[in-house]
Amino acid sequence: MNLPMKKLIVFLFLSAGLLPALASSRQAEPIDTLLYRFDQKPGLQTARDFFAYMDREEFMDEPVVFTPSTPLDTMKALVWYWAGEWYYAEQDYPLAEKNLLRALELMEYADEKSISDNLAMLGLTFMRQSKYDEALHYMHRCYRLDSESGDPDRISSSLNMIAGTLLAAGNPEEAEGYILRAIAYAKRANTPPARTAVIFGMASEIENRLEHKEQALLYADSACMVEATTGNSYKMAVRQTQKASILVSMQRYEEAERILQEVVPYFRETGDQLSLAIALNKRGQAASGMGRQDEAVDYLKEAIAICRRIGNPYNEAYAQRAIYEILYKSNPDSARMHLERYHLLKDSLYSHATAEQLARFNAEFGRDELEKEKELLTLRNHRLVDIGLIAGVVLVVVFVVVLVWIRRRQAKINRLMSSMMTELNEARPSPEPEENQPAEESGEYLTAEDKQFLKKLILSVTQMMNHQTVTVTQIADKMCMSPKTLNRRLQYLTGEGAKRYIMRIQLEQAKIMLIQYLDIPVVEIGNRCGFEDHSSFTRNFTQNVGMSPSDYRLTRSKG
Repeated sequence: MNLPMKKLIVFLFLSAGLLPALASSRQAEPIDTLLYRFDQKPGLQTARDFFAYMDREEFMDEPVVFTPSTPLDTMKALVWYWAGEWYYAEQDYPLAEKNLLRALELMEYADEKSISDNLAMLGLTFMRQSKYDEALHYMHRCYRLDSESGDPDRISSSLNMIAGTLLAAGNPEEAEGYILRAIAYAKRANTPPARTAVIFGMASEIENRLEHKEQALLYADSACMVEATTGNSYKMAVRQTQKASILVSMQRYEEAERILQEVVPYFRETGDQLSLAIALNKRGQAASGMGRQDEAVDYLKEAIAICRRIGNPYNEAYAQRAIYEILYKSNPDSARMHLERYHLLKDSLYSHATAEQLARFNAEFGRDELEKEKELLTLRNHRLVDIGLIAGVVLVVVFVVVLVWIRRRQAKINRLMSSMMTELNEARPSPEPEENQPAEESGEYLTAEDKQFLKKLILSVTQMMNHQTVTVTQIADKMCMSPKTLNRRLQYLTGEGAKRYIMRIQLEQAKIMLIQYLDIPVVEIGNRCGFEDHSSFTRNFTQNVGMSPSDYRLTRSKG
């Protein structure tokens, strides 16, 4: 038995916050009638009638053909599976769940790809109903089959689904690991643009929840650019909504509203209720951020009504919380009702049972990966004996080269920092290059943007450190980025972490002040440069400069 799987459909359903609906509206006839007739009298003719309708609606990529010799269980499995996909697209998740479970019961002897497709749809169906423990159960089974197949495209799909479920279940930290691996497998598989855009969209939502705003926006823009190559206006609207969500979280409300003004009418026209609810939710938050509170409440109430109608507590909870934050001062009684509803939804979403299932899933998944690593190590061990000596020599050479490169790079950074510190303090013109100094060692390897970033950082530190201790968090806030992003960028540009680099700025400023202001005591200079006490200043200065602040002042002033 083979279930022709529409890979594009499954990937379009993977985004944790957004669901592409393939049908424009819920039809009571004739799909319900055709399925009822098949259930009452399963056979060749009723199965053919069912799939003839699916073909006319262009719901499937290729027709399903039955012959008189086709086993009845095969016909049942195919009819119920595609009925499950149909109801899923119609956002009728209970009916989708019912038919997919019936199909799965008959797939004991089906090929692994067909079983994997059914498990994937079941996982997504449970996720849409916020039943995260059941969703992960089926997604885990799907991942096992896809992993055994060795197909990187299918593995990427499974990891993407897992990441979306973990995100929806309130575990963005765990989700990040899975989505990064999904991206890696997608690159290995040369995944088509449409599915790549979905993965980037998921990555943007996860990074946004982790407060990695710049990275989230980068993924969202990448998703939009990739989607533009497909020419699909619907999917582009979905990606744009994801981007608007990030812009709202960054308080860039005007930019977000411009996007949402286009996508909200589009989703109304297509009839995709879930995407419409999400877009209305974000438009309400944008309107609130711009001070239009009454308008914001209207958008959020409409989003809540849609979520209740389609049974989506996840997005309803966000809307309830947003209304509470708007009304808690102007209408505390109404705000309290929304807050109570929010807590009720939150408790139902993140139950103790779900937490236990998530823990079990992560433990099992980690154990699977560990076993794979052990197998790979066993296969490779005999090779390591033969190439060990060669590898050792290569490592030594590489180590020496890297060490020399790091030292040269650090020397460039030191000279660039000193030059910037001098410029910002307007103390004296930049020193002339030494006679034998190579021309390349003047910081040209940094772009103008990199230099501007470092200059802004130095200025922020020097402005903030006067008589107060400077922390990485404070500087990151001033630079409008997260501490992790600041640390990562400095590590890339300078080879040093944020804490270390900030202290070096403080020490450079202290060196300048020790020479420029001979009448200011050393203790006071340490205080003005943001060190907690004199002993801390002296210790760090001596360790990094090679002499105490007093000796430095004495030596340099004489010179």
